[in-house]
Amino acid sequence: MTKKSKSIFSPLWWGLGLALACVSPAFASESFDNQAIQFDKDTSVEFEFVESRGAYQSTFGIVNLSTGEKTPLLREVKPSDDNQQISSRNKDFLGTPGNTVPNPFAEFNFKANTPYSLYLESTIKGKDGGIVYTSSRANKAGNQQAKLSENFSGLEDGRGVKISWDDTGSVLVKPSKDDSDFNDFVVIAGGFKPCRYGDSGLIPVQPAPIPVEVEVPIVKPKPPVRQIIPQTW
Repeated sequence: MTKKSKSIFSPLWWGLGLALACVSPAFASESFDNQAIQFDKDTSVEFEFVESRGAYQSTFGIVNLSTGEKTPLLREVKPSDDNQQISSRNKDFLGTPGNTVPNPFAEFNFKANTPYSLYLESTIKGKDGGIVYTSSRANKAGNQQAKLSENFSGLEDGRGVKISWDDTGSVLVKPSKDDSDFNDFVVIAGGFKPCRYGDSGLIPVQPAPIPVEVEVPIVKPKPPVRQIIPQTW
């Protein structure tokens, strides 16, 4: 049985109180870039769909570069929030969480010392729209089809890594018409509340006090008034 030793969560999950974990410092053997994604320990990373812009209907996932096994994580159920014609440019085929992608969160457990890449596979009106990868060498002519806002450090310090895709390196678009806008599908990987590193190891940052409403009676005949008093921890 493999024991998970790390968990890296998307920022919004923290706001919902669904993730409470810290991540230890990275080692040189770990990477999260346009060459490959690799961790030195089994590591769970959560992904959050931000938005999509384009006529393609896409699926985002992980591919094991050693075996070729693909794991889909985030799926568009339609090309955009509103039904638009290909010639329409007014809303740029905007897709949003909960609409175009009904389930905007996903988690994947990366196995230790195994190279991976993220992928984006697309269709348009039922036709194959091609597949592109964060690992540039896996793309046609070695083109870069995804921009990462941070490298591995973004997973460590809580900022997360914004992954912005350009899906036009596909079979349906000629190089001369490649707009390279890198906004066709946007995902955030990881992000978590920072941790302080003390002499005895990891010390989680304490949450802020939660205000509590209490009724404080005062001298009659005035009615009771309400005061917001922070709860002490």
